[in-house]
Amino acid sequence: MSKTREMARNYSVHFAGRVLGTFFGIVTIAILTRHLGETGYGELTTAMTFLQIFGVMVDFGLTLTLVQMISEHGADERRITGGILGLRLVSGIIFFGLAAFIGASLPYSPIIKMAIAVGTLSYLFMTASGMLVGVFQKHLAMWRVALSELLNRFATLGAVVAFAYLQFGVVAMMVAFIIGNFLQLVSTMYLAKPYVKIWPRIDTAIWKDAIIRGWPIGLSILFNLIYLKSDILILGFFRPQADVGIYGAAYKILDVITAIPVMYMGIALPSLVHYWSIDAKKDFRKMIQKSFDFFSIVSIPILAGALVVGVPLLVFVSGEAFAQSGAVLKVLMIAAVIVFYGSLTGHVIVALKLQKPMTWGYAATAVLALVGYLLVIPRFGLWGAAWMTVVSEAIIAIITFIVVAKASKFVPNLVVTAKAVGAGAVMYVLLTVLPPIHVLWQVVIGGLVYGAVLFGTGGVNISTIKDMLKKK
Repeated sequence: MSKTREMARNYSVHFAGRVLGTFFGIVTIAILTRHLGETGYGELTTAMTFLQIFGVMVDFGLTLTLVQMISEHGADERRITGGILGLRLVSGIIFFGLAAFIGASLPYSPIIKMAIAVGTLSYLFMTASGMLVGVFQKHLAMWRVALSELLNRFATLGAVVAFAYLQFGVVAMMVAFIIGNFLQLVSTMYLAKPYVKIWPRIDTAIWKDAIIRGWPIGLSILFNLIYLKSDILILGFFRPQADVGIYGAAYKILDVITAIPVMYMGIALPSLVHYWSIDAKKDFRKMIQKSFDFFSIVSIPILAGALVVGVPLLVFVSGEAFAQSGAVLKVLMIAAVIVFYGSLTGHVIVALKLQKPMTWGYAATAVLALVGYLLVIPRFGLWGAAWMTVVSEAIIAIITFIVVAKASKFVPNLVVTAKAVGAGAVMYVLLTVLPPIHVLWQVVIGGLVYGAVLFGTGGVNISTIKDMLKKK
């Protein structure tokens, strides 16, 4: 089986699992927003965003470093995985403990402070299970990850439904996420047994090697998170939590969508590392181009569709109180398209082992974004936050592309992208002239039209799809 076909099947299974998991996630968001309202959902969003910052400190690049270390020839997978898991748990206890202390010292409401303290357990479990995904990426067994994620989403949804029925508030909803993330960690460790028996261990040699390799990645991801998430934190300081709730509902859709390129590149990264390490530059560039084409095909209709159905979609999910979230979503979907391409070049930089020299780019973008948020949010509120997100994503995407192009000599072929833009334009025009129908029918019709135009113009290669579906 070719590498492309293996990746396609692996991604397809994982993607199918993610689709079902996304459904559970959207239902969870619908219940949370309707039950907690703008202010309550804003408080929950603020607490989770605050913890995400510390989650990156806990990770410190270890997730991608694990993939890199176990993908190398002759690697002791069991020792490396156990050692890095041990390091992850130790750093998690330290940094999430610090998060609870700092959160209690900030001028947040008592509810937000309590949600942060309780949520530290949720993020400890989540970061530990997230790191282990590298094992499944290497062995192209992402269906196991999809299964553990589904268990998480289903358990979380069940707990949220129960707590909403009991009229519990923000802190209880954070407990629901603890339940789901704990089950995901346990199931992930169990499902990894066919490949490697995972148990956390103290291994200073592995810890030292992982930290030396991972700190540039970790620092880059931290800077990345600063320009991605500081908007929500700053918005919470200058505007009411209701505004955070409205912005957070739209941003949650952005998070769900941008998980697609991260998931795909996580599967592609071991192969990119392999091709570059054996000097197979032609195959390396070919894989980048295929990923570029795929991201164009997926991201462009998302933006075109959001411009038409953004408001009715958020109203359908979260209720009339979140109608403004749909308007904000239109802006954030511009950022989503950019994130697709930025995720591609960001992962390629890891394969090229250029994390360290690239750190300056992430740092510069973080500083510019932070200054930008502080300037525009007090004056323009959530709209300033949304547009500054677009600007910051564009800056880092351009920087990473320049670095990748210079190092690998990759120049994208834009034929498929142009056809995707054309198909997206046709879909957009059709959706704008359709008579009033339910938003779900708009999504279905738009998707069918986009697919038909894309196939008709040759934007999707039929022979490639057939090759991916062959059993041998």
